Amino acid sequence: MKKLKPGIKIYSDDSGIIQINSGTLHHSKQAPNEIIFRNEKFIQRYESEAHLPKRNWRQLDSEEYKIIAGDHQNKKDYNSVFTGELPDSLKELFNRLDLHTADSEDKVFDKFKENKELVNEINLKLNEFLESISLAPFKLMSLATNYANSEIVSLDKRKLPSGYTIKDLQFIGVHKDSSKDMTLHTCHKFGNRIALNLGKESRYLLVMNLSMLQAYNMIKKEIDVKENEINNKNITSYFMKLFPDYPMLKIEHKPYHYYIAPTDNCFHDGSTFGSTSLDIVMTYLGKFLI
Repeated sequence: MKKLKPGIKIYSDDSGIIQINSGTLHHSKQAPNEIIFRNEKFIQRYESEAHLPKRNWRQLDSEEYKIIAGDHQNKKDYNSVFTGELPDSLKELFNRLDLHTADSEDKVFDKFKENKELVNEINLKLNEFLESISLAPFKLMSLATNYANSEIVSLDKRKLPSGYTIKDLQFIGVHKDSSKDMTLHTCHKFGNRIALNLGKESRYLLVMNLSMLQAYNMIKKEIDVKENEINNKNITSYFMKLFPDYPMLKIEHKPYHYYIAPTDNCFHDGSTFGSTSLDIVMTYLGKFLI
């Protein structure tokens, strides 16, 4: 396994929720996973270039933990991952919304539509909380669901045919987020996101502790980046092929907890591996810092 480099720091009150593995591999080199949907199981399918974390997760040793643990020095929105728990007042409101009885995305949305007064209360309390940790205006990105026992969760639904079924889904794999005018040298300027776990089981943030510039500079030592035209769109594929033994971190994301991560500036994905119920996530974009 390649040794961890100092890079993006993880801020968590519970070191036990963080695990490490020995890198990534092309999806074809690992036994396929089964995802669960309404008591049916389907083999998870991936895009052709998708890379996945290896499954040999373990606890970090003391030296590894020192490298990734947040120390509040040079702490910025683009070089930090935070974890935390929602205030009790918000947890109580979400409990009243009763999302955990919903077994589909449509039913989750129905809960929000049918409880307008309660949702207004949630929005007020949630805005108060987000304003307390925000450096700039923020906006709702999505309220979304994911399948249970999904090794990775990210999809590009824009590529799907109309009337698609679960068998049409192709998961992206470990990736970085991207906006229209973003480059590898500006992606640290695009803020970060906060994701709230509104489901009833733990989910996971899978993340590599390298910024895009760190990844780019590692690639530059191996190949000609200009000749190969390394850019915001293809850096993930190049990095995974050149550095398959660079470890990933898996951070547990418990119910009614949140994570904050600079997903434009690091390789990452989400996972519901091991779960049996619908994953429900609310995500805001902004510049959050704790």
